[in-house]
Amino acid sequence: MSLKWRIKRVVDGDCSGEPVVLNQYLSFFGEVDPVRGVVRADFGEVEMAGRVLVFKGSRGSTVGSYIIYALKKNNVHPCCMIVKEVEPILIAGCVLAGIPLFIVEEFEEFSTILSNKKLVTHREGEDYVTVE
Repeated sequence: MSLKWRIKRVVDGDCSGEPVVLNQYLSFFGEVDPVRGVVRADFGEVEMAGRVLVFKGSRGSTVGSYIIYALKKNNVHPCCMIVKEVEPILIAGCVLAGIPLFIVEEFEEFSTILSNKKLVTHREGEDYVTVE
């Protein structure tokens, strides 16, 4: 059964992929390997290439925008990002790389629902993602 979840579009675009949920704020400089497309999380490495990356938001260096761009250039980028909060470095990186970026208001509930879901899809122009 699919579920529609309301989002705010920051950088719009189509995306569809398996969700990977990180219940933390992410520093792209230092916690993300832009060559391999993995995040070094508290519990180990997590592959993000081609997946929907769901995390609380970003923190840290302005280099983060360029790390996001490098993920795209190396073709190991997430298909989109869904966050609780945005800040200018994350927005700039997603704009540069052409990676869709969305805000979800009820982050905790949304991330809990994703624990047993296999696919998140968004179509450009819609104000929701479909979760299956």
